[in-house]
Amino acid sequence: MTFDWRRPMLTAEALTLGAGLLVGGLGLCALMSAQSIALAAVALGAMGFGALVILTRQVQRPLLALLIFTAPIEINKALVAPLVSRYYAAGPYYSPGLYLSLAHIALLCLAAAWLARLLLLERRRPPITRLDMLVLLFLACIWLRSIGSPQGILSIASAISYSLAVLAFYVVSHTIRNASDVRLVLRASLAVLLLTAVYAAAQAVTKSQLELPGIKPLAAGATIDFGGEGAAFRPPGFLAHPNALAHYLLIAISPAIAVVLLGPRRLPARTWWLAMLAMGAGGATLLATLSRGGWASAALATSFIVAVCYRRGLITSRQLGLILCTIALGAFAAVIVYPNILLRLTAPDGRSLESRVLLADMAWTIIKANPWIGVGFGEYNRAAYAYVPPLFATVSPDYQLALHQLVVHNHYMLLAAELGIPVALFFCYLLWRFARLPWPLERWRDPLSFALAIGLSAAVVGQAFFFNSDNYYVDTRVFLFWVSAGVLQALSLQAGREERK
Repeated sequence: MTFDWRRPMLTAEALTLGAGLLVGGLGLCALMSAQSIALAAVALGAMGFGALVILTRQVQRPLLALLIFTAPIEINKALVAPLVSRYYAAGPYYSPGLYLSLAHIALLCLAAAWLARLLLLERRRPPITRLDMLVLLFLACIWLRSIGSPQGILSIASAISYSLAVLAFYVVSHTIRNASDVRLVLRASLAVLLLTAVYAAAQAVTKSQLELPGIKPLAAGATIDFGGEGAAFRPPGFLAHPNALAHYLLIAISPAIAVVLLGPRRLPARTWWLAMLAMGAGGATLLATLSRGGWASAALATSFIVAVCYRRGLITSRQLGLILCTIALGAFAAVIVYPNILLRLTAPDGRSLESRVLLADMAWTIIKANPWIGVGFGEYNRAAYAYVPPLFATVSPDYQLALHQLVVHNHYMLLAAELGIPVALFFCYLLWRFARLPWPLERWRDPLSFALAIGLSAAVVGQAFFFNSDNYYVDTRVFLFWVSAGVLQALSLQAGREERK
């Protein structure tokens, strides 16, 4: 009897078995040669994952869950460090560089498994939507302004790093195919959210970062000084900064808020209560970050969700009034329990606002000199030494030097400075397209998918606001943004398939 490799089931089983054995074998080799606890833990995890693949005979679904779970955990290793040994004018210049994280490893494995199944078993070409084409066009602009850069390999490494984020958007968009996949993503999202909340709570109680191997400790930002009113510790969670944690929580709790607003009558009681748990744990952790940008973005996202639900008749005017009263009472209680919330809004901010104004003036000076094509991707810090903004004359040279180590805390201005105003406007158009994905709302059949889509659309709106006030280069937050956009497109494509049926 001959073995027919053309039979899809046998081929799939062979590929799955081979993948499990390969991952488990690599984990065993790494464990035998481990020189640190962190490497040993990763090796054991790889062996366990390989065993799971062999037992369940599935590769794609475990990898998808692993990607979602590890996305907000910033354990990484620098492949191309951001600081180069060359100097321009008075100091070093930077570019994002290339870091390999656990989520990147899961993404690359998931992409390989998905493409192997698509090409070898289903004999289909990779799908591509109109939105995919627009995203690829945006990525092409990044690469065009990276090739030939004075920073050489550093600029290319930064473009590769951004490409990984876009790859996550594409792969997630097309690997979440049905309700079972959606439930898998929800379980992984809830698990990492609760783990993050517990870890951040432990950091807040101990007033320590509780550093894990592979997570870069904060040089600044963990403690904020309120002048004569004292100081407060800000937990960063599994990320490199409290503001980054706030950005992740904005993405995580927005769908939970939408699910809660649907009410327990439209959803299974267990699902609704889990959404309540996620909203409560994520909301409390968001308050503890003391991120003003995160608070404002979450308020905008919540308002967006409430407005959509009200217009769709999912909540009545009486319920809307109760929601507003609950929010007001909750805010008052939060200030009573944790007065640092009010101090964060009223006390001195350690020249944070002044620094943002100066950085914006620097970026605007660069943009005015290079309005159409920018200075090149990853070239912001080099250009900052070449252009002298007018407001820098009002601060000391030491303060100027400190600002030169940063990029503008406005993602739109950063894109305009590096890629030009047209590309920055094109990115704004992409944000609008992402936020509009759930529409028309009449096509949604499943209440849970509808709530998740509206919540993720609100998260895009909130992130679009957050981009105005914080330092977004090619980092974990950018990766999280593209992953969330991928989940949103996957839900919309699934709704479209259900409507056609």
